[in-house]
Amino acid sequence: MFLLTPEDVDITNIQHPKQPKKIPILSYQERNFRLLSVFHASQGEEAHAEWRELTDNQGKACVLLEEPHRFSLWRLVNIDKSLLDPVAPVAYSKACVLMIQSMYGDVEQLLGAKQAKKFGESLALNVQKQMKEAGGLGGVLRTNPLSEVPPRWEEDDLSAVLLELHRLGCKFFGRSKFVSRTLASLNALPGNDKAVFLSWLQMSLLAELWV
Repeated sequence: MFLLTPEDVDITNIQHPKQPKKIPILSYQERNFRLLSVFHASQGEEAHAEWRELTDNQGKACVLLEEPHRFSLWRLVNIDKSLLDPVAPVAYSKACVLMIQSMYGDVEQLLGAKQAKKFGESLALNVQKQMKEAGGLGGVLRTNPLSEVPPRWEEDDLSAVLLELHRLGCKFFGRSKFVSRTLASLNALPGNDKAVFLSWLQMSLLAELWV
């Protein structure tokens, strides 16, 4: 029975063995835990009650992760450690491309071509590796992520791009006023790609910025 904070653990995503989706896995002291449920910050009593029910009354090995904006309950699982290497599914890159295209389009439409050029230059400068792999800003803007293969960005690459994208959004539009418009572009994603990406985003350190 453990009460943990984000500093105590590592969280990654692995491919579900039978379904086309990712599973968040929490690692703590060489043991792995699967997400059972999530509670809002205001539901602390409910989270602790369910945690005690599982651990004290049912004898299950669980941890309760306490974060500033929520609580999450995790249960011990046995899992192949090789599966814990972070692999970003194509859905993540598709979503990231759509968000870049959406914000660039908003800058160009609302603020003009000169500001759009500055936006592109800043993005190319501050995430050079990722933009180079994608063929530069032009390559990103020309890509149709719904029918073409998006850039092969891993999770660290995606995090860097989304962090910079949020910084630029604040710079050009003011804090948080652009978030809903940019995320609305994800409605174009097919199948459950949007849900898969948002699930990853919510579990990442970028959650407080974008979700």
